[in-house]
Amino acid sequence: MMNSALVARLATVPGLVRAGISHWDMKTRLPLHPLSVETAYGDPRLLHDLAVPGATFAERLGVEVIVGAETGGIPLAAAVALAADLPSAFVRKPGYVGHEDHEPRIRGAAVAGRRVLLVDDAVAQGTALEAFAAELRAEGAILVAAFTVVDMRAVAGSVTPTARRLPIESIATYLDVLSAATEQGVLEPKVHQLAVDALVNHWPDNDPRWNLLVTTPNAA
Repeated sequence: MMNSALVARLATVPGLVRAGISHWDMKTRLPLHPLSVETAYGDPRLLHDLAVPGATFAERLGVEVIVGAETGGIPLAAAVALAADLPSAFVRKPGYVGHEDHEPRIRGAAVAGRRVLLVDDAVAQGTALEAFAAELRAEGAILVAAFTVVDMRAVAGSVTPTARRLPIESIATYLDVLSAATEQGVLEPKVHQLAVDALVNHWPDNDPRWNLLVTTPNAA
């Protein structure tokens, strides 16, 4: 069950939810700036409270190692590991080039033959999740689930097989966070309404409704 008070605290972290049209990877048009989930890690009490559900999830699944996804998942994974009293490690971001030949992709506790929980700040299409899962399995880890702060799969254009099949538990969905941000006065209701419509219905770049979003207060 979603903890509405925790989601409200998350949604009101300064800079986490920001109005304004932007672009993801310089291509996909977005009705809001991408969530800056990592800004929530600056508050130690909030970081701890975000980690506790992950620790509970890990205990329920019999997890043996908490693994943070580079980079946004590493601080949260450390907090989850502390809350669960479990060993931790982190897995390198896809495309990482090390300083040494054959530099290990996973640092920290050993994962081979052990049940691991992958931790990241968010999941959307699941492309990064797919790559991290492949790295873990190549090291002999038994990936049982993932834990994230925000689940964005409902507004993703497509979802990878791993993101569909792997059990994933999150603090909130992206739409939950936007609703909480609106309730707390971070977003204007009209901006919220237009942004959700754009996200859920995947407005094309030539949709005239983008102009409404641009001219709506606090959307610039």
